[in-house]
Parts: sequence; structure tokens; C-alpha cells
Amino acid sequence: MNASDIRSFPLLPALALAAAIAIALAGCERDEATAPATATPQPAPAPAEPPSHDIKPATDAVPATEETVEAAQEQLADAAKAAREKWRGKTFEEFEASVFKEPGEDGKYIVSGDLAITDRKHLQEFFDKLQQEDDETAHGKLTVAALAVAATATGGVDIWTSEKKKQLSYCVSDEFGERKPAVLTDMQAATQAWEAAANVDFTHAAVQDGNCTAGNQNVLFDVRPIDVDGQYLARAFFPSDGRTDRNVLIDNSSFELDPDETLQLVGILRHELGHALGLRHEHTRPEAGTCFEDGDFRPITAYDRFSVMHYPQCNGGGDWSLVLTGLDKAGSACLYGKGTSNTEDLDQCLFTAPDAPTTGTVETEVFDNQSVAQGEKKQHGSFTVKPGSIATIRMTGTGGASGDPDLYVRYLGPPDTTRWNCRPYLSHANETCELEVPGNRSKIHVMVRGYAAGSYKLEITYTKP
Repeated sequence: MNASDIRSFPLLPALALAAAIAIALAGCERDEATAPATATPQPAPAPAEPPSHDIKPATDAVPATEETVEAAQEQLADAAKAAREKWRGKTFEEFEASVFKEPGEDGKYIVSGDLAITDRKHLQEFFDKLQQEDDETAHGKLTVAALAVAATATGGVDIWTSEKKKQLSYCVSDEFGERKPAVLTDMQAATQAWEAAANVDFTHAAVQDGNCTAGNQNVLFDVRPIDVDGQYLARAFFPSDGRTDRNVLIDNSSFELDPDETLQLVGILRHELGHALGLRHEHTRPEAGTCFEDGDFRPITAYDRFSVMHYPQCNGGGDWSLVLTGLDKAGSACLYGKGTSNTEDLDQCLFTAPDAPTTGTVETEVFDNQSVAQGEKKQHGSFTVKPGSIATIRMTGTGGASGDPDLYVRYLGPPDTTRWNCRPYLSHANETCELEVPGNRSKIHVMVRGYAAGSYKLEITYTKP
């Protein structure tokens, strides 16, 4: 399970129903991700054994009073301090060697139990912040909250644009074998639950199932099996993740759950698809009194301890059936509009995402044969855009060895390495920013910086006023 929520989300060291989280450090970026100075190397802690998935609801839930909230925050601070001490004087390479990494070329790094980090560059930032800050999550970017939605670096929210929300296509890998019919059935039930609540459309592109990989550009995301030996039951992604990171991965352990228990694959998928819509764990909110993660979320409704995004053992009120509550339905409609059978009162919305306007002239500007040296910053634009419209900035590597240029986009003036609204920050040249321009913004500024020297083509599609 994951970290995005119509609510919020905390750290659970052993639970790990994880969602892929693209770490986007708000205002804390460095020009270079450098390893800390090395003291005398000491043996790095060995990778943790895969956790047990004997997951049960809490039996001694406590009320979320000021005292219990304060106590839980102190426990989080103590845990963060212990984590910093554990790695003081160690190198990034030692840290990396201790972190569980999913198998395969595009496997994610799993830290703190259920945080999935997309790229080695993001892991370096995580390590740097882990040693410096009181927050073990290193200010990792998650999503909308409480319904809590993940907050972006600029105070926006990480949700699908008004165009993409109706085009949520996916494939289900044939590699599931004899388990595939069960996955298809449970995916259908899970997607229908969210479609009933919110104005979103999930579409199974069955013709793509035979090539259901992270590189398949004919679908928005892929659903695939993985064997991580119980490191997590399943994990998903957030809307701002790039295509190769938009996966719902289901571990073998999800098919070995006790059929007499309430925790089953269909509930896990309802939870994971909540993350895919931009929703964080509800229990990251202070009202939960435990299982905090960070404050990078925006409340969408009142706190709901029964939410599909709330782990029961984190002072939750529900069981592991993981079904949508009334506040889950209301919160998702606050973000996307009402679904096919949502009767909830949207006066409960603490935040409402505006629809993009349909008027205006769409224009694409192409910058061919571009290159940057290591450390060089090349500005493109500015571009005058219609407030509330959709802008897509796509960088593609060119040449045999395209290197590692990084894409930065910002509304209020030219971006740099500490100020940006979108920065995929991947270890290659293929990066995309898709943005719904805020209603109070009318320009986008684009920069490409050479993390390493690189060559690229830039395509900028936007709506002119």
C-alpha cells in the first residue's frame, strides 16, 4: 500500500503495502548530489529481512488527544534521530547497499518499510537529508490528504489533469499465469469502486497484456507480478510519476492471504488505486495520533479513521476489508468531480480542484538538437499560457549516448536547482512534466541542466490565452 490519500500517510516499518513515491524535495535541492565526507568506513548494517505480512488491526487503539498526538510525534523524532545515528559517518554507497531494491532493471528502492524511491539520484537526496534533518522521510513528496492529497513543492496537489483523469488505461500482465483471472476480477472491482465515487475512467487495454511492461507507452500504467518475498504486498504510484514508474506491482504474498481473513487482494487494489489517484495514507494526519510520516499533504475532507487509505493498526477504526467510506467518496469527488453513483454532500470539501478550461489555442514548440555540458543551465521560454490549462513539457534524449540532462519547470520566473514546480530528476535524458497550470499563473519557464553532459530534444505543448 502507499502514501497518497484523499487523506494522509505515515511510516509503517513492516506493513509495506507500498506506493511508488517520486521524491521531490521542496526547496531543498542541491546543485550536485554528492556523497558525504567519509570517515573511517565501518560495516554497513545488513539489509533487513523481509517483514512478516501477519497484519492485524490494532487491539488497543487510543483516542487522538493532544497528549497522544504529542507522544507519537516524540516517538517519530526519536526514530529519526536513531536513523541518523545509524548512518553517521557512513557513505552513500554503504547506505545503498543496505537498501532493498526490487528485482529488474526498473526496480525501485524500498526504504522505511513502504517508501518506494524511483531513482538512484533520489536515493542520494534521501540519504543526504536523512543525515541532516529530523525527518526520516527526508521530506519525500507524497500526495493529497483526509482525505489528504499529496502536496507538491509549490503547495499544489499531485492529481491527474482534467484530461487524463478520463484516460486511465492499464494492462494486466500475462505473466500472472493462472492467477491472472483473479487479478482481472479484482482490478475491475477496484476500478469500479473509484469510478462510482469520482469522475474518472479506468480502461483495461487487454490487447496490451502480452506486452505489459513499464516501457509500454500504449497504456498509462501496468499491473504486473513481482516477487519481493513479502517485502510488501503491493505498491503503486502517484500521478506525477513518469511512465516507467507508473506500475501496480503485486507480490506473491498477496495471493497467499488467509481466505477467512478480511484482508484480500481486492481491498489491497482499492487502496493502491487510491494512491494512483493521488491520495495519501489517512493515518499520516496528526489526528491519527500515531504512524506519522510528514506534513506534505493537503486535507481534502475531515479526518476519517475508517478510510480505505487508513491502516487499521494505526489507530484506525476499520478492518482490513479496505472499502471506500462516505468521506473517501466525497474526497475523491472534491478532486475529480462526482462519479457514477456518488450521493455524498460536497460541502464537506476543504479543497476542490478546478477543471481546466476548454477554450484557447493549443501550440507546440520544438527545440531540436539541444545540448548541455555538465553543470550548465539552459533556459527555454518563458511561454504565456492560459490559467487552468494543461501544459506538457517532454524532453527526449538524442544521439547514441544522450547523457543525463535534467528537466525543470517553474511558473514564477526561471527555475533553478532550488526553485521549481516540476523536476523528474531521473538518471537518463527522457523526462516529462505534465502540469495543470494554476488559476493564478499565466507563464511557464523551462530549464534543462546538465547533471552530466547530455543532448536532447524538447517539446513544449501548452494552451495560449
